[in-house]
Amino acid sequence: MVKNILYKTIFVLVALLCFNFTSFSQCKAKQISKNCRENIKKPFKYDSYAVNEFTFDTKAKEVEVQFTAFQGQKYKIVFCSSGFDENLTMNVFDKSKRIKTNRHKLYDSSQGIDSDFWTFEPPKSGNYFIVYNVPPSLDGKTKTGCVVMLISYTEPDSE
Repeated sequence: MVKNILYKTIFVLVALLCFNFTSFSQCKAKQISKNCRENIKKPFKYDSYAVNEFTFDTKAKEVEVQFTAFQGQKYKIVFCSSGFDENLTMNVFDKSKRIKTNRHKLYDSSQGIDSDFWTFEPPKSGNYFIVYNVPPSLDGKTKTGCVVMLISYTEPDSE
């Protein structure tokens, strides 16, 4: 009986610790998306969002993700961060970083308003490669942050 109570107590403590850890370490993507949607203006219509979560630790790293713009629509991509202190930068290319020849940078985050908001309009349909340059943590402690990519579109003839 005592052994059974001990196991239940340990289980509850471990569950609380896990819940507490995940509630502080995860990105609040829905809230960031909701707050950032005001940056999508007509004629563009909000469609969806994608989340890229990063770990800031002792080493800088690059994270590449792909976005596909479909033919027949014009896109506007709005990037909003979770407000971390580290200076994350972002570049958009027409080819993956694995392809060394004829790779062109189409956008870099220095064109954005500030370090928490950027916008990019793909010039045509096709695949685009977003490279996030994740710096080391400012205080040397491991922590997470995220960038939420809002996807909006318009039909080319509705402008």
